[in-house]
Amino acid sequence: MEIFMRNIAFAVSQEDLTVEFAKILHKPPFPSNLPLNFEIQMFYKSHPNGKRGILALPTEDSGTTLLRAYGDTGIVVKGRQILLSKSTQSMNNARILRLNSVPWVDPVKLREEKERLLQQSRPFQLLRYSFGRFNRDGSFSSEFSLPGTADVSCDLERRQVRFTVTPDSDSDYVLWTEMSIASYAQLKIAELVGNQDDDTHILFIRADAPPVFSVEIDYHGIVNKSPQRLAGLTRHYPMPSGSHSLMLVFSAQPDAETFMYACRNRLHLRYSPVPHVQIHDRTSDSNPIEELHEFLSEIPYELAFQVEKTVANFVFTPIEILSLKEAIISLHTGHGSDAPEIFLSFASGHEGHDTKRKPRRRRRAQWHTSQEDLTSLLGQVIHEFTREHQRPLRLLAPPPQSGIYQSYHLILTPTRHILEGPLPDQSNSVLRRYKNHECFLRVTFQDENRSKLRRDLDSSIKDLLQERYRPILLKGYRVAGRQFRFLGYSMSGLRDHSVWFMTPFTDDSGTLLDVESIRDNLGDFSKLVNQPARLAARWSQAFSGTDPSIELLPEEIDYYYPDKKSPSGNVMTDGCSPVSVGLAKEIWKSLQKGKKRPAKLRNTPSAFQFRLGGAKGMVVQDPTIEGNLVRLRPSQIKFDAQENLTFDVQSTSAKPKAMFLNRPLIVLMEFLGVDTGRIIDLQDDAIAKAQSVRSSSLDASKVLQQHGLGASFHFPSLFRNLSSILQLDVGNTKDDESPQSRWTSELIESSLHCAETQILRELKYRAHIEVPGSYTLLGVSDEWGCLKEGEVYAAVFDERTGLNDQILGDVAVTRSPQIHPGDLQVVKAVHRPELAHLKNVVVFSCEGQRALASCLGGGDLDGDDFNLILDPKLMPTSYGEAGEYQALPIKRTENPCNIADIVDFVFDYADLVGLIAIHHLRFADLEDPGCAECMELAKLASHAVDFPKSGTPVNFTQLPRFKSKNQPKPDFLAKEGADLNSDQYYNSKKLLGQLYRRVPVKKWIPQEWNEDYSPSDGTSVKDALSRASLRNLGLSGLPDPTRELIEEMTYLLDAYCDQLLVIGQSHTILKNKDSHVSEAELVSGTIMANWSDHHRRRDAVTAMNLQTHELVRAVRAELLVKDLVTSETETYYDYDEEDDYDDWTFREEFDDTEQRSMAETFKRSWAAWCVAEDTLKEQPRMFGAQSFGLIALGKMLEVVKASYMM
Repeated sequence: MEIFMRNIAFAVSQEDLTVEFAKILHKPPFPSNLPLNFEIQMFYKSHPNGKRGILALPTEDSGTTLLRAYGDTGIVVKGRQILLSKSTQSMNNARILRLNSVPWVDPVKLREEKERLLQQSRPFQLLRYSFGRFNRDGSFSSEFSLPGTADVSCDLERRQVRFTVTPDSDSDYVLWTEMSIASYAQLKIAELVGNQDDDTHILFIRADAPPVFSVEIDYHGIVNKSPQRLAGLTRHYPMPSGSHSLMLVFSAQPDAETFMYACRNRLHLRYSPVPHVQIHDRTSDSNPIEELHEFLSEIPYELAFQVEKTVANFVFTPIEILSLKEAIISLHTGHGSDAPEIFLSFASGHEGHDTKRKPRRRRRAQWHTSQEDLTSLLGQVIHEFTREHQRPLRLLAPPPQSGIYQSYHLILTPTRHILEGPLPDQSNSVLRRYKNHECFLRVTFQDENRSKLRRDLDSSIKDLLQERYRPILLKGYRVAGRQFRFLGYSMSGLRDHSVWFMTPFTDDSGTLLDVESIRDNLGDFSKLVNQPARLAARWSQAFSGTDPSIELLPEEIDYYYPDKKSPSGNVMTDGCSPVSVGLAKEIWKSLQKGKKRPAKLRNTPSAFQFRLGGAKGMVVQDPTIEGNLVRLRPSQIKFDAQENLTFDVQSTSAKPKAMFLNRPLIVLMEFLGVDTGRIIDLQDDAIAKAQSVRSSSLDASKVLQQHGLGASFHFPSLFRNLSSILQLDVGNTKDDESPQSRWTSELIESSLHCAETQILRELKYRAHIEVPGSYTLLGVSDEWGCLKEGEVYAAVFDERTGLNDQILGDVAVTRSPQIHPGDLQVVKAVHRPELAHLKNVVVFSCEGQRALASCLGGGDLDGDDFNLILDPKLMPTSYGEAGEYQALPIKRTENPCNIADIVDFVFDYADLVGLIAIHHLRFADLEDPGCAECMELAKLASHAVDFPKSGTPVNFTQLPRFKSKNQPKPDFLAKEGADLNSDQYYNSKKLLGQLYRRVPVKKWIPQEWNEDYSPSDGTSVKDALSRASLRNLGLSGLPDPTRELIEEMTYLLDAYCDQLLVIGQSHTILKNKDSHVSEAELVSGTIMANWSDHHRRRDAVTAMNLQTHELVRAVRAELLVKDLVTSETETYYDYDEEDDYDDWTFREEFDDTEQRSMAETFKRSWAAWCVAEDTLKEQPRMFGAQSFGLIALGKMLEVVKASYMM
């Protein structure tokens, strides 16, 4: 039962109430065998007549007994009578269940335990200390320390180890002192290492990543509580590279033991006692960095980059690389473009990591323990590589897609630099125009935990930005012996603190190009020379990720097509213009080039989001325009660049996207009177579907398809074909009467676990709930003037699924991010014959005083997505006026701005949109979205969104403040893994809180396979294929592959495993060479680790999926055989998940050549499957072999499916 309490004295705390009620509830007439468990919840919103709250009791009887005894008189706490009555609100069943399942905990004892923990967290003074690193032989290289008083503590509240050092002072008149701090988060500590020598009190913190360094100012005992972040222990001396670990020498053995006990038992750190740790002093002082870079500048960049990467990862020291100088030069001379791959193989073998991926090269794991020098070892690798590649084999080298390139990446954290690549990434117009991709470098600024560097109230990053990053943006950074300088950024890159650098190069005409010449060639920016933010924003258009299509003729562009405006002068066509049907078809045909998809050309998208010279926005098909012509409006042309005629495409309306709710939208819906029960039902349905992913092959296919998971490895079609062709089920099949046999695959089982966890995690922490029958569409303008104010037109079409619906009647329309009550509007969808040719777009009227798109969070029609909600139960019953705010002035400089002004703008840029959104959710939960604080936040959000173009920032201090600095957050804002029972959170009574608590999420981290038998039951697949009448389909059956095919597929498997591991290593939190994302996460398209920055993890998943997609595409291309009627460049086409439908559904027959080609492809895929299965029997733990087999199996089933359809 839940009992409502009112009239509580303001001075009474939750603990006070718990103690008083315990005196009553733990005596007769209540049960006395075990203390009755109960829970007190105080409401944070006070009442004039005192505080209020809920007393939750485990049973109805206990509540009735209490009310019978005290319902009339109440109980007195701190001189005030608390009145009790049975709660009229719906009961929190989860809380009642918890009270019945866990024992009572005495709050007094709990407080005493906290005091004891605080005692354990006290700092221990050190005799001495040193930052350094562990060497390969287990010794410790002592690299850096400062004179002063040092101490260390196990900070249990922050779950970290905290080290501080205060410098010694010779004067009594020092006004202030700087206390340097190094904080090790729990996850970054690999282990504590104890030195077991007699009479020593030494502990080592072996760290996987650097600590967070900061400095606090002490003004005569008054400590500034906003420490400054630094790039090292002090701002005066740089930290030696790689000095992440810390040696602690305690003054007394009991101190060392108490500290270690707290770390082991409270932070759960691993402890490794060792007999003796040999300590070396400052070995990094002898590393000749300048000489290393001079050498790297003399060899090709592709090889030099890989060499420096091994130094950055501490595989080799600079001295060791210089000892290999002649051997590396000979490697390049003798092997050219293969040299980087050979060197990486050498480095990997030197580390002893090949046992994870190359069974035929296992002996390399012993290289680092032999007495041979590095030059001899490199010679062995070259010899083996040459022997293996005597026969010409295609190894994952299909022509890349036109919108993809091989990216080199530099990550700069406060303490280190990390090199990654080359890996596939989305290209842009600058990269395609100037080629020489190795001369462009993507540079990202990150914190040590891979989150963004953020300004917050707890610490300042001002000094860190000025001292660590500003010099790099102004003067450049040296990589592989080349000096790279800041070039520009895309708008999405700016939000992620990712920019472009380049090093000068000479183009094919002999012209030397550098950052200035490339920026000058982007266009005419003479009108923006005094506006640094807007100038950089216009540069950014050239760096947006796009796919190239066709190069237009000058006469195919009309630069003078006027915008439509309202009577009051508001632009109604902001960002949108028409394009002829003929030109749209040419653009679409160009985008499909090389994909061998004639069927897809039958349905040209109605609209394209584009970049064309200095113009950007949307174009929508207009059948009234003859010939090939695109019209551009003033609202689209941002600067003059008419010599650039390439039509680059950012997105299209080829198919509709699903519509998902989110937390800000749900807050507005609840406020505007939407049926909250319907939202709960939708979430419950989403939970049930997520949990069904491991029930059967068909369920897995549907759920993965819905959420876009496993797409790189074609999992949705693989599971569909397993069920329909092989009659095989995966997952927890429990129906004994099912005609389907079960296939056991450890990778599939783990991948589906990852998928389920990811979907539930998105539901719980993002309220990412799909609304069936509603859609997300690109917005375009009504070029025909046939829609009235308040009307829209929308029709959805998907050839794959047969969807072809006209949307009619009342619909709710919105766009993300939602923050103002007016960001959700209801309009009428109508039919107009003039618009019947348009699909998968929402057409907005140009009538009225203000464009509807601008009413929805300040949207426009230059590529914004709009959500159309068709569910009648999700229609608001009340409406809010659209928000409208006065734009802030554009920041200008007195003199023409230079690159320093652009850099200052980059540092002024603080993406406060996310922080404002979180504040809005908190105030909305305490009050509602219409409260004064939320309305102020809505205005600030509008200004923050405009900041990248205006350059006028939103001041961090302008945000509304909570009444208490320690104001708890609603539980739905808790980070993954947070302790919800702490004082930092409260149970939200609003809809978001209810939704949050309904989602069951279990932490799932895939484990490496450690058994001595194969993780794949390949026999089940072989038996199922044998029943498929392959020979009747014109296929070869399942003979033993030839030795030549086995050899080729073995090489292919090795190359695939190498590249898959590189991708896996690129997307971990720690950026440690020994850690990588699991194979299950790679194939499912998820990352299971808890990241402090959700958006960073999402971006990492996007990049990872692009890279695995390219790798899988290359493997599938190797499994194909060249059609006798196609050109050499068409050999490498591949079927995408949605494309196999197009090719096979619209083909009524295949000619003899195609049939022979398909039969040969099946034979090659069968050989690849056999190689994977045999490898797993010999090496069950081999990373990548399982997924390689799944790629081959997927290809086989696609061929079988096509053969059935002949």
